[in-house]
Amino acid sequence: MTTTVGQLIDTFYSQPAFSEPEFSTDPRPNLSRKAWTDHFEPINRRTVYQPTKESIDGFLGPGLDTEHRPSSGIDDAGLQNRAHPPNSASEPILSEGDVDRDFYQYFEPGFRFAFTGEPFFWPRSLAGPTGPTNTAVTVDYQLTWPRQNNTLLERAIMIGELKQPFVIRESEWTTNQAPSTLTQRLQREMRGYAYHYRCPQVFVFDSVHLLVLQFRARDRENIKSPGCPVDCCVIPRHPTYQDQCTIQYALYRLAWRGWMRLSATLANGGSLPVGIGGINRVYEKWSGRPMWEVALGAYEFGQPNGYRRQFIRDQTGGLWVWVDNGGNILAYDTGNCLQ
Repeated sequence: MTTTVGQLIDTFYSQPAFSEPEFSTDPRPNLSRKAWTDHFEPINRRTVYQPTKESIDGFLGPGLDTEHRPSSGIDDAGLQNRAHPPNSASEPILSEGDVDRDFYQYFEPGFRFAFTGEPFFWPRSLAGPTGPTNTAVTVDYQLTWPRQNNTLLERAIMIGELKQPFVIRESEWTTNQAPSTLTQRLQREMRGYAYHYRCPQVFVFDSVHLLVLQFRARDRENIKSPGCPVDCCVIPRHPTYQDQCTIQYALYRLAWRGWMRLSATLANGGSLPVGIGGINRVYEKWSGRPMWEVALGAYEFGQPNGYRRQFIRDQTGGLWVWVDNGGNILAYDTGNCLQ
């Protein structure tokens, strides 16, 4: 049976059509200490979001952008792509290896197939950071933008770790409960991965929950700072909350935000210099949102003259432009974002 990516990412893999996995009952999952993470601080400045579509769209999806631009078809890129739902099987999830299998069988196809055409991203497993690096740190999963198969320009859209069941202790991430040693280790580790991979869009999956983190960092070094604000959302595998979204949907939006970030900074090898009416456009590094330098060191998200950012397609692909109230193109904001 063929379906669409949009239908796949709205499927909870706990409904009667899908067998309930046998989970480990060990209340003390292991998370070994990694010496390299000692250089990174736990995550204290968290803004916690509810695991609903509206909430996810607001801090990861187009809700961040559409306050200052009209909605665009690219906001739901790839959701109409054809896909095949996974077969149902009763399988134990007792170890980290079982979590790997669970992720790649049920959850990764639900978002990755959105990015197999335009735009096109590569899934990478146990691969080091792309681009220039001097670290041996290796993350479990990353989705990268290959930039027309140019490995020199390939960069991470998002990165993630696959952990033993129950490593994500929901209350220690979403409330003021003091984090356990296990949670603090995980916090240090994910901050470290975000830093080494130069990627503020990060997730952890343990088959019971998905943990989404977004470092709202001014630059790479700011990721290391204990004062760096971090968006946080924990999505259960099962529909637990009213209007809850699926794990696949949250991963799709995390990847989409990473794409918006790189569209601003990487398309055509780097961000295009843009100025309209003597006002320069810069980018918010972690999100890719355009900002206008209305005075020295002062920035606004809305274009001061009321001009709008719009996505257009041409013979070579698609890109963001700035248009006036009549729809006339004033400036090209990015290079091709689809290849």
